[in-house]
Amino acid sequence: MDDFQFNVDLGGMISILSEHLYSSPDVFLRELLQNAADAVSMRIKLHPEFSQPEINVTADGSQILFTDSGVGLTEDEVHRFISVIGQSSKRDGGDDLIGRFGIGMLSCFIVTDEIVLRSRSVKDPSQAVEWHGFADGRYRVRRIAAEDMPFGSTVSFKPKQGCGHFFTAAFAGERLAYYGLPLPYPIFVTDGSGVKILVNSLPEKGSSRQTVLRFGRRIFGTDYDFLDYIPLESPTGLFSGAAYILPFTVSAASGLKNRHRIYLKNMLLTESGVSLLPEWAFFVRCFINTDKLRPTASREDLVADEALDRAREEIGRCISDHLDELAFRDPGLLGRIERLHGTALRSVACENERILRTFMPFFEFETSLGLLRGSSLADFRGTIYYTADTDTFRQIRPVFAELGKLIVNVSYSHEKRLFEFAARKGIINAQPVSDSVIADSLRDCTDPCPFSRMLEIFSGSLEAFDCKAVIKEFDPPVISCIYVPDSDAETKKDIGHSRDNSDGLFAGMLDAFEEEVKDARSTLYLNASAELIQKLSRTEDSEKLSAFARILYIQALISGGFPVRPKDMSIMNENLIKLIEWGL
Repeated sequence: MDDFQFNVDLGGMISILSEHLYSSPDVFLRELLQNAADAVSMRIKLHPEFSQPEINVTADGSQILFTDSGVGLTEDEVHRFISVIGQSSKRDGGDDLIGRFGIGMLSCFIVTDEIVLRSRSVKDPSQAVEWHGFADGRYRVRRIAAEDMPFGSTVSFKPKQGCGHFFTAAFAGERLAYYGLPLPYPIFVTDGSGVKILVNSLPEKGSSRQTVLRFGRRIFGTDYDFLDYIPLESPTGLFSGAAYILPFTVSAASGLKNRHRIYLKNMLLTESGVSLLPEWAFFVRCFINTDKLRPTASREDLVADEALDRAREEIGRCISDHLDELAFRDPGLLGRIERLHGTALRSVACENERILRTFMPFFEFETSLGLLRGSSLADFRGTIYYTADTDTFRQIRPVFAELGKLIVNVSYSHEKRLFEFAARKGIINAQPVSDSVIADSLRDCTDPCPFSRMLEIFSGSLEAFDCKAVIKEFDPPVISCIYVPDSDAETKKDIGHSRDNSDGLFAGMLDAFEEEVKDARSTLYLNASAELIQKLSRTEDSEKLSAFARILYIQALISGGFPVRPKDMSIMNENLIKLIEWGL
């Protein structure tokens, strides 16, 4: 059986590169920059005393010249590495090199039909070589004079039709800074006039906070200032960089795509943080450089492996540790961050235990003891009660505060689910407040006898409102009464309201519903410690007590934030008029 050699259709290969492997035609600048940076790195590795690493790009609109002071290529290496698809000179060059797949030079054929490479290698200084490649798959190689040629390589080519805009100095400078900002070698760009512009520079280590924030604004091209930046330094050396905190609210659903600058070995890999960043890091924009993680074949993402998982965990820890530090160093800034991004973080933390444990300490909650952070709730000794009904919370908050009990208002977005999840995971000791808890928080009256007649009259007067009166003692004594609704009684009240505002067609149906809840009663708890209730208990006039019963009932609805209908306000006004007429 005979063996045969594969033939490669270069035109088809270029089509695959441009339409499927690479996301943008300007990626040829990234590939050339990677090749140049690797060539410089290899020269430094061979000759550590080399002190003039440099990459120069001339783009005048009609052509591009890409020159590096790197190791260069011999004639044999040109044949083996430039002219063979998939063969890379960097396979055995060590982990500090960027490219590995031997397809970078082909990317230039996306924007040109001919490429000229001239190179002089430090391995063979006596010779220089010229490689001339064509888009149809042909290439030529010849030796050229080496005497006046510096070590390194120069790649030159002209644009094919429709690609001239990629060949200007302004465009090349912007994209080279974008692709190679962290490179340790200077990148100079010129339009051929002789004026060279340095396009890559980073803040020096130990730079001021404002310098780093200005750098973030520059690299992301924003018209706003970031709230803060979080240093990202891997304890295991997997990455370095910074996470910039956005100054406006974003949604967790906005994702992590196209918002970051993630570099591999100093070269841009991707703008998407989906693979590297924790899913909850949607409120930051990250500048990250790594030389330990592995790229995919397109060099536009990272290979999913254990190292990537570890890096993601370490980034999450950097962010959460910084927020923890802010709690002591700058609590005002932490408060702004929580107010801006707390809702979105809560929405994720309702279902993700790791995120819940990370951010629960920083969330703020409205409680009977004032605004408290999750860290204080986790440390609270005793049961934490919570309610998603703002009216109930407002009604019983002062009572719980006097008793030293803790109740939390979880009526805001996602907070009820967050509390339930946190309780299930043992992060807080919490349970929903119930009528029995409220009733148990009110002390039995030590001597109910003086109030018995008043209670009888009050209950009779409130029967029309599906409410009963009960005497208790509670603090503070300035609160005369508390209204605690019963769900069935509220339903009965709604049925009555519907009957008053509907025709007879549904009367039978409403009667049937009302029959099921006919005995339900809400409760108006009267405070035996309140001076007003004590004075009323000594009032002999039944009509006056009935008037006060209705007034206190409506007042309790208002103070508790419960719905008050026009009919209720009319009843209150009528009874207030009676009090005025009686001269009270």
